[in-house]
Amino acid sequence: MQCSMEKKIDWPSEIIFKSVFKNKPFIMESIQTLLSENGIDAKITSKESKNSKFISYTVTAVFESDENLKSICGKIATIDGYMTMF
Repeated sequence: MQCSMEKKIDWPSEIIFKSVFKNKPFIMESIQTLLSENGIDAKITSKESKNSKFISYTVTAVFESDENLKSICGKIATIDGYMTMF
C-alpha cells in the first residue's frame, strides 16, 4: 500500500487523498475516529457508486510528515471493507 508523495513536499502540508471501500455501515465514523485519535483535524466527504455497492471518501488534512501520512494511510487500509487508496 503506497500513500506517499513522489514530489518534494515541505512539511507540514495539506494533503488530499481518496479511499474506496465496500459500502458498509460505520466506515465514515471509523475514519473520523482514527484521524481524531491521531490528532488530525480532517475534512471528509463521501460519494457512493452508481449502484451504492462502493463508497469513496476524500480526506483533506494537514499532515506533519511523510511518516505521519504513511502511518495514517496504513491504519485506514485496515478498516473492514477497504479496497484501494489514491
